Amino acid sequence: MKRLLACLFIVLGLGLVVSVKADDIRDFQIEGISVGDKILDHVSKKEFSKSKKHEYKYKNIFATITFENKKYLTYDRVRFHYKLDDKNRIIYGVEGQIYFHDKIHKCLKKKENIVTEIAPMFSNTERNNKTWDHWADKKGKSKVHQTIFRFNSGEVISIQCFDWSDEITKEKRWRDNLKVGIQTKDIVDFFISLNK
Repeated sequence: MKRLLACLFIVLGLGLVVSVKADDIRDFQIEGISVGDKILDHVSKKEFSKSKKHEYKYKNIFATITFENKKYLTYDRVRFHYKLDDKNRIIYGVEGQIYFHDKIHKCLKKKENIVTEIAPMFSNTERNNKTWDHWADKKGKSKVHQTIFRFNSGEVISIQCFDWSDEITKEKRWRDNLKVGIQTKDIVDFFISLNK
C-alpha cells in the first residue's frame, strides 16, 4: 500500500505526490494518477471514447489522450500515454499541464521553483537541463525548456515549459504551458526511437 507524503502537494502546489520511499516510479502521482494505473479507473468509457486521441504516425505503438476536468486540483489538463493494443489501457506516462497564456517568464519561474523543491528528493538520479527548438515549429521560434530527473531504471520525471511563438499560437491555438510528467522506461524508449 502506498504511503503518501501530502506535504509535497501543499508546499509546491504542484499536485505531484510521492510516497515516503519513492523507489519506484509508480510511487508518484499527478492528480491522484500513477503510471501502471488503468485509464478507465480515472475516466469513464464515455469520456474516453469522446476524447481526442493522438497516435504517433510513424510507429503505431503508443497513443496519448488528454482530459480536462473541473475535479483536477492543480492542472488544467492531464494527458495519458498508453499502448494502442492494450485493452486494459494501462498508463505508461502521465502529465499534468498548466497554461500560462503568453507569460513564459511566469512558467519558467514556476518550473525553477519546482526543480529546486524536488531536487533534494532525487539526489541519486541523473539530472539534465536542456532548451531546444520544438520540432512542430519549422521556423525554430518555439522553445522547450526542460529539466529531467532520470532514474537508474530508465524512468523519468520531467518538468517542462513550452514557449510557443505567436505564429504557432495563432495557427494551432497552442498556449505557453508548464508540464510535469512521469514516464516509464517503455515510453521513454519509444520517444527516443522516434528520433532515430
